[in-house]
Amino acid sequence: MTDILKKLERLIALLASAAMSGIVLLVFINVVLRYCFNTGLTWSDEAAVNLFVWFIFLGGILAGIDGLHLKVDVFTGRLPTAWQHRCSILAQCFVLLSMGILLVGGIEQVMVTSNNVSSATGIPFSYITVSMVVFAVSIILLTLHEMKGNVQDNREDAE
Repeated sequence: MTDILKKLERLIALLASAAMSGIVLLVFINVVLRYCFNTGLTWSDEAAVNLFVWFIFLGGILAGIDGLHLKVDVFTGRLPTAWQHRCSILAQCFVLLSMGILLVGGIEQVMVTSNNVSSATGIPFSYITVSMVVFAVSIILLTLHEMKGNVQDNREDAE
């Protein structure tokens, strides 16, 4: 893993940790305010949900960096190494296709929600939906990086 990728992984892990800490803090404070003082923060539930959305997508990026996304290799594990590389490249093409669809849909969602403002937090919904775009771009870049390695491995096996 390159030095830049390690630094990005640390930054993303820090942001994901901050999002989860924010969720816990907001929910805890709101529970205490509701049960002890009969009041609450009207915006805290929505802010916690927004942080959760970002936490999920950032966690997906971290899983992509570490190669932890679900992969079933019952069939491909029995193939020769060269065919395993080819199947891996094919699977990565499907990942690129699905992330391309998510990217296009995410950009459309950002454009649609850019004028919609949350009534509780006052934050435009596009700040939440842009998390799809960040996720899709990140997974596309990670998949292209993995594909480059697989193509090189496939060439080495062929020689």
